[in-house]
Amino acid sequence: MRRISLLLLGMCAPASMAGAETHRLQPGVGYPTFAVRPPVLTVQPGDVLESETLWGEWYETEGGKWPGEVGPVAIAGAEPGDTLVVEVLKVRPNRDTAVSTQGGRFGALVPDEGTAMLNETFPRGRYVWRLDRQRGTGSLDLPGSAIKTITVPLRPMLGRVATAPEGAEAFDGLWPGPFGGNMDTSDVREGTTVFLPVFHPGALFYFGDGHALQGDAEVCGSGLETSMEVAFRFGLLKKKTIAWPRLEDAEHLMVAGSARPLSDALRIAFVELIGWLVDDYGFSKPDAYQVVSQLAAVRVANMVDPLYTVVAKFPKRHLPMRGGPAAAGQGAGVRLGDLAWPEAEKVLTPDRVVVLPLGAAAKEHGPHLLLRNDQILADYHARRVMEARPVAVLPTLTYGFYPAFLEYPGSTSLSFETQRDAVVEIARSIARYGPRRLYVLNTGVSTVRPLRAAAERLEREGIVMRFTDVSVAGKAAEEAVREQTMGTHADEIETSMVLYMEPGAVRMERAVADGLVEKRGPLTRDARNGDGHLSPSGVFGDPTLASWRKGERVTEGMLADILREIDALAQAPLPPGAPRSPLETPAP
Repeated sequence: MRRISLLLLGMCAPASMAGAETHRLQPGVGYPTFAVRPPVLTVQPGDVLESETLWGEWYETEGGKWPGEVGPVAIAGAEPGDTLVVEVLKVRPNRDTAVSTQGGRFGALVPDEGTAMLNETFPRGRYVWRLDRQRGTGSLDLPGSAIKTITVPLRPMLGRVATAPEGAEAFDGLWPGPFGGNMDTSDVREGTTVFLPVFHPGALFYFGDGHALQGDAEVCGSGLETSMEVAFRFGLLKKKTIAWPRLEDAEHLMVAGSARPLSDALRIAFVELIGWLVDDYGFSKPDAYQVVSQLAAVRVANMVDPLYTVVAKFPKRHLPMRGGPAAAGQGAGVRLGDLAWPEAEKVLTPDRVVVLPLGAAAKEHGPHLLLRNDQILADYHARRVMEARPVAVLPTLTYGFYPAFLEYPGSTSLSFETQRDAVVEIARSIARYGPRRLYVLNTGVSTVRPLRAAAERLEREGIVMRFTDVSVAGKAAEEAVREQTMGTHADEIETSMVLYMEPGAVRMERAVADGLVEKRGPLTRDARNGDGHLSPSGVFGDPTLASWRKGERVTEGMLADILREIDALAQAPLPPGAPRSPLETPAP
């Protein structure tokens, strides 16, 4: 361990990029302004910084001094005209209380220095919320109200992330602007990537102002203010110049604009968002204007600071696919469940590949993922395949052979034979109408054996069946991002994929590493069970390492492999034989 000034403890550790380091910064000084000053630390692109926001008098005493922001951190190689990329890996409260103040001359509904009003000043108030960090909730006593207490889920965020402003400017910590600063947008949270303009060598990154929760507009002037454990991964987009902060999470592209009046902040955000679609995603400006007008969402991040901040959001599901088949116009698949039988008759031609998604709707995936987790994976891949290939997609089969999870309440399993026969009989049913090529979008490991048995049986009847082997599909992408040493269930990789596909279905605050002493046999919660793989949580691996960025890479890699398998199936010769009726008694 090496000691650096300002209580910096730099610990080298493997990160997801070759040669990258993880640094631990224990901040000793907080600065009241965003400005150029000597960095407290210099990191390389790809490095991870672990640190915390500052705690001070403001949190403990009414009228106390604000502790300031942490930084600046220099990123080696950053030059004016570049874009700093900040992946927010962790934002977690590290105190059991949070403070919210209101009234006086600060807030959206009271007179301030920039907005004169005739009404009297609203009484000052100081509310101390109790945080349950284990449950991820905040509670507040309300003695003057009909309900005497309220408990709400937390959504931790950072109010302030910034680079040093342009030129010799120094902005007080309350100010947002093109450099970022006090934007107070609740989108700066775990899983979000923030893009900030670089105005000076090293970029000079600042952070602070943790909020355990904050509503849109920060109406009373403060969120649930507390200190946070944080982690960031830094990157650079060389010679890529942006005018205002951009953000991206698993669901949206976002731009933050700050100005007064509020309408100007909105205009900035939307103009920059349209420019992003034009520059990076191939939209013409008129078309981008039109689709943004119909699809975008708006967050008023703050309406209390010296400049107001508006965040314009565009849903990523409406972006063009990254190259590949859909871009070439090869999609136009259909969902059979959305058709009437006369329409289905026209679709089910002999050359059609039929896709059967298979994903459990009732199988444990640890305390942080839903029982329907596998169905989320299957439905997502089915949608993407349908967009990319002219397939006919069956409704998802949500029950399968999952014997390893039955100790965990809510988990279900079919027998090996029932799983095999269900797939065989579905394939026989479809083959009656013409298609004799079936692809099973499989999301499980234990389902591989009955699927293989089904494929062998169907081949004797002139039906070709292929299926996804999750131990092979997307493996190259998985190996490129994996940090955990072992794991295959509700782990870093699976959790990352769901963060990418349906982030609302993940409770990262509940994620735990478990099952790390590997043993053959089903998972068990019982330490006395010598025949099982012990995991009290139902996890095998380390989901705390998950991120939607990893999930994006693995999911896109897996999808590319699946599409190649479907293409090969479409060209595969049919074996001799005739399909049997699904109503016949299965042959041994």
